[in-house]
Amino acid sequence: MTTQDLAPCESTRAQIASTVWFSVLIPGLGHLLQKQRGWALFWFVTSQFLLISGFYLADFSQLDYGSPLGIGGNTIIYFLIPESGNFLSTQIFARMYDSIESGGRYPTEIPWRNLGYIMSAMSGFCGIFSAAHAAGTLSRSSASSSHAKTLLNPGSAALLSFMLPGLGHYKTGRKFKGVLLGGSIMALFIVGMMLGDWADFDRQRHSYYWVGQMCMGGSGWLTALMSEPAKFTSVMPYQDVGLLFTTAAGFFNIVASLDAFHRAEHDILILEPSNNISE
Repeated sequence: MTTQDLAPCESTRAQIASTVWFSVLIPGLGHLLQKQRGWALFWFVTSQFLLISGFYLADFSQLDYGSPLGIGGNTIIYFLIPESGNFLSTQIFARMYDSIESGGRYPTEIPWRNLGYIMSAMSGFCGIFSAAHAAGTLSRSSASSSHAKTLLNPGSAALLSFMLPGLGHYKTGRKFKGVLLGGSIMALFIVGMMLGDWADFDRQRHSYYWVGQMCMGGSGWLTALMSEPAKFTSVMPYQDVGLLFTTAAGFFNIVASLDAFHRAEHDILILEPSNNISE
């Protein structure tokens, strides 16, 4: 049996699966089911504050970038990425409001529109990472080793890597891998921004690229705010390459975050081989 065969026991995996689904449905609910009321309140309040504030600042024009799925004229699910990471609240707002560029207003007439987009996107990622944190908490609490219980929560490792590429690996002791991944992702992102003359972030013009760019986490959100005044004034030779690079960097950052979760969970499981190896 190799360390690659390590996995939480079957009962723990079942609990993790239900915890993830509940956390995405309502951020914090997975923690509440584990009786972690403090974390449950933190994730719920943070995600709902970001979603409500983001929708309000952008005058609910986020809803123009989603797609309804339903039968006849009845919408069952409204796909809005990444806001749907905070699933139930997004569905409620999608039924309460209808934007179409906020009733015909020109986008620049909504002054805080881009900040609103970033905040509502952050809410969706809060839902996703609340699920990762709740799952990591469950993995750690199921360990019998006292040392395993002190290790970094896998969800925290994933969130750290998401906010700053490579940081989650660095914090779990994988310093070379953290620097390598972080440096590669950030280099790809910065080159993409330069090729796009720092005007890559534009949800209205490049809504699909924008979703991937938001996956850059903290570094991407900060860049989006700082580069807001920059606009495409002409078609540049490598404009599309720049958009592709920044989007790819965001997706690679998600992969790195998942790997950080796996590595942190592995550190816990390696101390519990008799209790956590799945058959």
